[in-house]
Amino acid sequence: MASAGYEHVTKRFPGGETAVNDLCLDVKDGEFMVVLGPSGCGKSTVLRLLAGLEDVTEGVIRIGETVVNHVPPRNRDVAMVFQTYALYPHMSVFDNIAFGMRMQGLDLADIAPRVSRAADLVGLGSLLNRLPRQLSGGQQQRVALARAIVRDPQLFLFDEPLSSLDAKLREHMRAELRKIHRLLRATFLYVTHDQLEAMTMGDRIAVMKDGVLQQVGPPRHVYDHPANLFVAGFIGTPAMSFIPVAVAGRIATGSALEIELPWAPGVDEGVLGIRAEALHENAAPGEPTLELDVDTVEILGRDQFVVGAVGDNPVVARIDSHVKVGRGERLRLGLDPERIHLFDGRSGQAVV
Repeated sequence: MASAGYEHVTKRFPGGETAVNDLCLDVKDGEFMVVLGPSGCGKSTVLRLLAGLEDVTEGVIRIGETVVNHVPPRNRDVAMVFQTYALYPHMSVFDNIAFGMRMQGLDLADIAPRVSRAADLVGLGSLLNRLPRQLSGGQQQRVALARAIVRDPQLFLFDEPLSSLDAKLREHMRAELRKIHRLLRATFLYVTHDQLEAMTMGDRIAVMKDGVLQQVGPPRHVYDHPANLFVAGFIGTPAMSFIPVAVAGRIATGSALEIELPWAPGVDEGVLGIRAEALHENAAPGEPTLELDVDTVEILGRDQFVVGAVGDNPVVARIDSHVKVGRGERLRLGLDPERIHLFDGRSGQAVV
């Protein structure tokens, strides 16, 4: 296995569109790194640059200690798994997995044990004689994964491989991919727009917007300490609620809101960020509170999401489902002072 690195990498397409801008990112040997962002943010281009399917405009890409900017894709020793499985419909599972090795001229005696091992790893050992049309979507994705595993590459690259599967199958495949990563002890670079995939699978996640890397870190750290307004709003379900505020010392004042911050942020114009779980129905003495005008209530087992507004600002709270609340009511909620986020109202950057 190997590490990978992007050193001030920029990719501009003909016509001037900048897909990736000054990217600096290190992927550690054996790490499961997830690149996360909305459609069009440049995350797939990041993958294609490493695979050699796109040329670098500026900067350096390394695999291990080797600069690979001008190394042909076939010589980079990486395997890529796409959103579309790209299986040969007339070939059996065995032949689909073995195809690359056959093209290299390997003998069947060498191919067969490697195919069997890869198929067993992904749970396809009993299906090697079937055709792709006889497989489910999840099984077809496993064939594509086995085809990558059998090459024993330095790096595995995944371009939204689960996006065409249904919700239940995606959940199952997330667990399977983590299991395979642990078994192989391989380096995975995985691209997705699905924050649930990123939060549950990645050792670290790299959040991108408009071709620019916004933040890198373990999922929990990115969730708890977003670097800016974009990351705060993109990570988390439901999304973080935002309330513009004027700040004087430690007092933040906004529409139908005035609270004392646990610290003096040193800005006079800010945006208060509130996670749904930071609000609760039992405010402790001296704890900041807010009044939520309830619009809708969604009960999800032991919890319920109360959707409403504080003044002119939409806010979502996650509270115990036993609390009786309905549309049109005003609900007084406590705000955990240790879970308050504040962002600079001008730059959008987190205020520490």
